[in-house]
Amino acid sequence: GNLMDTSRNASSWLGNVLRIGLGALAIYLLIHTGALKPHLLKQAMRTHPLWYVEAFLLYAVVLEGIAYIRWYWLLRAAKVDVSAGFVLRLHLIGLFFSSILPGGTGGDFVKGFYLLRGRDKAEGAAAISTMVVDRVAGTLGLIWLGTLTNIWNYKLWEDSPILGGQAFVFLGASLASLILILTYLAPWKSRKSIESLTSESNPEHGFWKGLWIALAAFRSSPWIFLGVLVLAMCVHFSIVGVYALCAEMLEVDIPFKIHAYVVPALTMINGIPISPAGLGFGEQGGKVLYHVIDKARGLTTHGHTEIPALFHSIVLLTSLLCEPAYFFMKGGARKEDSDARN
Repeated sequence: GNLMDTSRNASSWLGNVLRIGLGALAIYLLIHTGALKPHLLKQAMRTHPLWYVEAFLLYAVVLEGIAYIRWYWLLRAAKVDVSAGFVLRLHLIGLFFSSILPGGTGGDFVKGFYLLRGRDKAEGAAAISTMVVDRVAGTLGLIWLGTLTNIWNYKLWEDSPILGGQAFVFLGASLASLILILTYLAPWKSRKSIESLTSESNPEHGFWKGLWIALAAFRSSPWIFLGVLVLAMCVHFSIVGVYALCAEMLEVDIPFKIHAYVVPALTMINGIPISPAGLGFGEQGGKVLYHVIDKARGLTTHGHTEIPALFHSIVLLTSLLCEPAYFFMKGGARKEDSDARN
């Protein structure tokens, strides 16, 4: 037994070292190629410390705090028995792994692993359903915010085929998502109550049957689903605020409404599962988009291509500060949550 435990622990630590090592290598390559620029962070701390603190708090406390509350609300609504502290640790772990795994959602897989551990199929299905709803709400919130900001900046894309195409994508996606939501919440369809998670979703149904029942259960409380959508839009609007503060730190004069126009598109690019947290691709997307907007406005703005790089540096720093949560989880935080549930 002791030999098996030792072997299991050794394999676990080796896996951790490999994951973190690959993430560190990816970040090093991004710095070496100039896609990530930590010197911008150092410059911002030195020249505009107040704005830097505001940007850091807006991202690390306000934005991630709203995202944490949003997921915890879904878990409680789905009758998943978890403590607030355990969910906070999972959220921090997700932030950490999002910085070293491809795409902006890589941390979800790690969160899901710890969330499912020790649960039966029914409760596991309910737990995973909250992650699905949370991710769908985040995407819909981004689409709707992007649609509103495209309408707000309609003069930009009147004479620009590229910006017009972007507006068409957001408007089309917004209309399609609205139809899907109205269908999902349609009052003429039979609704399962959230309490059915405990009565209908039992281990004999299997995981996928339980997941389907869990997702259907959220239809019985449309205000919860719509409230989560509003919180998702608040999260994405906070990103716009961080971008605006990054521009101030870099002394780049760009109106707030332009940042609101750019950020939804860049956030979608960052979610492409190619590089850790979308690093490198968001910067290139920002370079193209800001340049096209300059052309549409008939202006030449210097330094705007550095804004996404500074933003990603703040995101990366926040993610790395969350690393201890992962090792605390490995060290027995799951047992603490099990005790709280019993």
